[in-house]
Amino acid sequence: MRFKFLGSSDSAGIPVANCNCNICNEYRTNKKINLSTCAYLEFDDKYILLDAGNEMISNIFDMKDIKAIFLTHFHADHCLGLLRLRHSAKNIKCFHPKDELGFSDLFKHKHSITYEILEPFKSIYIDDIKITAIPLKHSKNTFGYFIETKEVNIAYLTDCYSVAKDSLDFLKSKKIDYAFIDACYDETKSKGNHLNYLQASSILDEINAKKGFLMHISHTTMEYIRNNKIKLKYRYVLDDEEFNL
Repeated sequence: MRFKFLGSSDSAGIPVANCNCNICNEYRTNKKINLSTCAYLEFDDKYILLDAGNEMISNIFDMKDIKAIFLTHFHADHCLGLLRLRHSAKNIKCFHPKDELGFSDLFKHKHSITYEILEPFKSIYIDDIKITAIPLKHSKNTFGYFIETKEVNIAYLTDCYSVAKDSLDFLKSKKIDYAFIDACYDETKSKGNHLNYLQASSILDEINAKKGFLMHISHTTMEYIRNNKIKLKYRYVLDDEEFNL
C-alpha cells in the first residue's frame, strides 16, 4: 500500500507563470514542477483518489481501477481533472461535501461519474478501507478525510483556515499514523482561507499524529522560509512525494 501526491502546492503551482522569485527560478533551472495538491491511495492494484485537480488525471489513471474519488471541495485546483475523467468508459463514484454549485458543468453533464453527497462524519467503505468525512473551515464547504486501514490510519486535511472543535475531537479520539494538513501561508499571514505553518503545526500537535506533514505550500511561503532560515517543527510534503505504508 502506498500514499502518493500528484502535487502538494497551492493553486498557482510552482513555478508560477512569469514569476522571477528565487524559488520559481530554481524550479525552472532544475526542470521541476509542483502541481496543486491532490493525492491517491494505491492498494492491490486499486486506487482511491483524494481530489482530482490535476488535468492529466484521466491519463495518469488510464486503464487503472479507480475505486472511488473523494473530493475535499469544488475549487478548480481540486476537481479540474474531472472535466476529462468524466468521459471514462467505466463508471466512477465521486464522494463530496454538499455544494449546490459544484464546479463548471460537472453536475449537468455527469457522463460516467456518479456524485454522492456525504454528510459530516459519515463513513464510506471501499473494500476494507474506511473513509470518514471530516468538516473543515474554508471558503467553500470542505471536508478532510480520515482513512482507516488494517495497517495504517491517515488524516488528509486540506484546504482549511481552521478545524472546528467537533472535528478536532474526532481526530483526537483516533490513532493517527500520518497526518497531512494545509499550511499554505507563512507566519506573517494569520487570516485568510488557509492555515499558516505555525497554526497547522499547532493542530498536528493537538491531534498527536505519529508523523505529521504540511502541504499546500506557495512559492512565497517557500521563499520566506528560506530567506528567514525558518526551522519548522514539521516539514512540508515535497512536490510529488510518496509514502510506502
